[in-house]
Amino acid sequence: MVKRSYQNKKEFLKLHNLTHTPKGYEIDHIIPLSQGGTDCPDNMQLLTIAEHRKKTACEAKSKSTKTN
Repeated sequence: MVKRSYQNKKEFLKLHNLTHTPKGYEIDHIIPLSQGGTDCPDNMQLLTIAEHRKKTACEAKSKSTKTN
């Protein structure tokens, strides 16, 4: 599994003129690290906490369906 880099997160925020993750948002990996995605800014996006939970749940469901 790819290790998450605080520096990459910081670079992502800087690219979006932010100094921190806005309240109510989380940084998401567009292609999950567990599915071969990279931990670089071009594979990151801001999602609301609710959107992130929904996306993560869908990805987990999809992953469990593939392994069964």
